[in-house]
Amino acid sequence: MIISSSVATSAYWGLNPNGWLGYTIAVPIWFLGTAGISMFVPQQRTPKVWGVPLVPWFPSLSIATNIFLMGSLGSKSFIRFGICSLVMLLYYVFFGLHATYDMAHQQEKLKSMKVDDDNKKQNAGP
Repeated sequence: MIISSSVATSAYWGLNPNGWLGYTIAVPIWFLGTAGISMFVPQQRTPKVWGVPLVPWFPSLSIATNIFLMGSLGSKSFIRFGICSLVMLLYYVFFGLHATYDMAHQQEKLKSMKVDDDNKKQNAGP
């Protein structure tokens, strides 16, 4: 509901920027979707030290704002955005994913080495 109402708001802005009827439909749908998440989806955990305030209102507003801004782009800007996103995705697939995989195996190796050291210390005795 949040995404569809945000898309509808952006589309209405592009089609009829001086009208208001579309906003009176899309904005309450966004509000009801966010309120539904707030009331019916339990919070996983309460932050002890730091947390995002007004969850899910700020994240939902962020989604709506970003979709609206993306919908307001001209065709050439949207093509540039798509190319940039594709380049970043390719970078992640070819470099970032492998770096994450290598780091995970390095952490695993360090843990196994620590376990081996602990076993040697226990077996050495006094």
